[in-house]
Amino acid sequence: MLQHVIDLKTRLRNGGVVYGAWLTFNDVGVAEVLASAGYDAILVDMEHTSITLDGFQNQLAAMRKWNTVVLVRVPDHSPGFIKRVLDIGADGIIAPMTMDAEQARALVAACRYAPEGRRSYGPRRATNYYRDTDDYLAQAFDGLFIMPQIEHVAAADQALAIASVPGIDALCLGPMDLSATAGLLGQLDHPTIVSAFDKVFDAARQQGMAACMGFSVPPEQQAKWVAKGARFAIAGDDLGALRDGVDRSLQQSRERLAAASLPGAQHTA
Repeated sequence: MLQHVIDLKTRLRNGGVVYGAWLTFNDVGVAEVLASAGYDAILVDMEHTSITLDGFQNQLAAMRKWNTVVLVRVPDHSPGFIKRVLDIGADGIIAPMTMDAEQARALVAACRYAPEGRRSYGPRRATNYYRDTDDYLAQAFDGLFIMPQIEHVAAADQALAIASVPGIDALCLGPMDLSATAGLLGQLDHPTIVSAFDKVFDAARQQGMAACMGFSVPPEQQAKWVAKGARFAIAGDDLGALRDGVDRSLQQSRERLAAASLPGAQHTA
């Protein structure tokens, strides 16, 4: 049941690149548009958006038509919330503001059943309502993708320890929060922030795992970050695509109609 997750993890371990996109709208149609586009993974943001558990369940049901890995960024490290997301059928967890190895170990434990972890049993929807329990349990150890997000400049110093925790599959940066914790909000090219990024990339590389930039990177910049180790590439997000698409369409319509000198086409924004 989780073979598509295992396949993605194998690609990353073998040095491959996978392409993901952020889902931030609490809408089934938006989820279907992203999943049908061919992304390897959809990252569902339940930390900063209005996506609810009910909404996510409906989105996940719609996205299962396509063989994409669905990861959820949870609001925090609450084992109770992580459990509910996994029981609905998420393929893995992105945990924000992971600070050290102790927190990373607790994250892994929240995703795994005893004796390796402390996730309590109740994977209703994840097991096709207990029709496929044996298959799910056989893959639930290796078949869930666990990715802590490093979003504090102090956590960057702990990146290698975090990456060394058994069960961690990749490291995800949180560039804006990381820069904020250094008093340099948004200054992603500042030497202090670049150094912190490099610590995360180096830690991932030493553990043979991929990193993820955590936000959508323009295509012309992707090669730079992938070369550093961000082989879990974020190649799109619903909000950016909608915003940029409608802005571009409106601007092009105004320019072309104005150029055609049609009556009433002049408009000042």
